[in-house]
Amino acid sequence: MAPKNKIPLSDNTRANEILEVIMAFARQDFEKKVSIKNDDSVFDGIGAGVNMLGEELQHSTISLREKEQLLKEIHHRVKNNMQIISSLLSLQSESTEDEKFMALLRESRNRINSMALVHEMLYQSDDLSKIELKEYIVTLCTSVYRSYALPDSEIEFIYSIEKKAHFDIDKMIPIGLILNEAISNSLKHAFPKKKGKISVDLRSIKEKYTLSVSDDGSGFKKDFDPEKDSHLGIQLIYMLTEQLGGKLEVNNKNGVNYTITF
Repeated sequence: MAPKNKIPLSDNTRANEILEVIMAFARQDFEKKVSIKNDDSVFDGIGAGVNMLGEELQHSTISLREKEQLLKEIHHRVKNNMQIISSLLSLQSESTEDEKFMALLRESRNRINSMALVHEMLYQSDDLSKIELKEYIVTLCTSVYRSYALPDSEIEFIYSIEKKAHFDIDKMIPIGLILNEAISNSLKHAFPKKKGKISVDLRSIKEKYTLSVSDDGSGFKKDFDPEKDSHLGIQLIYMLTEQLGGKLEVNNKNGVNYTITF
C-alpha cells in the first residue's frame, strides 16, 4: 500500500516544470513556458498564471530597455551639442588677439566641457542613475590642465577619492562646475613659477560628503576677501555650493583651499 499524502510522480514533474520556468524568468529568459495539459487540474491554473506573468515581465523589461536606450541617446545628443558650442567658442578665440576676451572664451569653454563630460559618462555607463566620481574628477582635471597649456609647467595632481563614491546628474553638474572653477583659479593664479601641487579630496562622514580642492601656491593677495572681492569664478563656487545645499569654507593658508560640505 502506498504511503498516505505521497504526491504522484506526474504532479512532482509538473511542479518542477513550473519552478524551472519561474527560475528562468529570474534570469530574464521569458521564452520558457509552462505546458498546459487541459485536464482542469490545479497545475493548469497555476501554469496559465505563470505564463501570463512571464508575458507581462517580458513586456516591462523591453519597455525599460527602450527607455534606457532613449535616455542614453538623449545624453549622447546633449553631449554632442555642448561639444559643438565648445568648438564654436574655440574657433571664435582663434579670430581675436584680445587676451582678456580669449580668456573669457576659454573659461566658458571649460565650463561647457565640464557639463558635457557628465552626459558623456552617463551615455557610456551601464547605470544611468549615477556616475563614478573618481573617473570623472581625473578626466576633468586633465582636460582643464590641457586647456591652459602652460609651457614648461610642473603641476602635479593628487587625488584622494573615496572608493565607489558616485552621484546622480543633479549633483554631478554643480560638482563638476565647482571643480572646474577651483582648478582653473589655481592654474591661473597660484603658480607664478609654474610648479606646484593641486589636491582633490572627497570623503563621506556619516550622511554628508566633504569635497576639498587645494593648492600649495601663492594664495590670495593680502586683505583679499573671497566673499566680497571675488571674481565670477569664486562667485560661481558659492552659488553652486548653495545649489548643493552645502556649506563652503575658503582657507588662504599655505595656498588656497576650498572645502564644500554637502
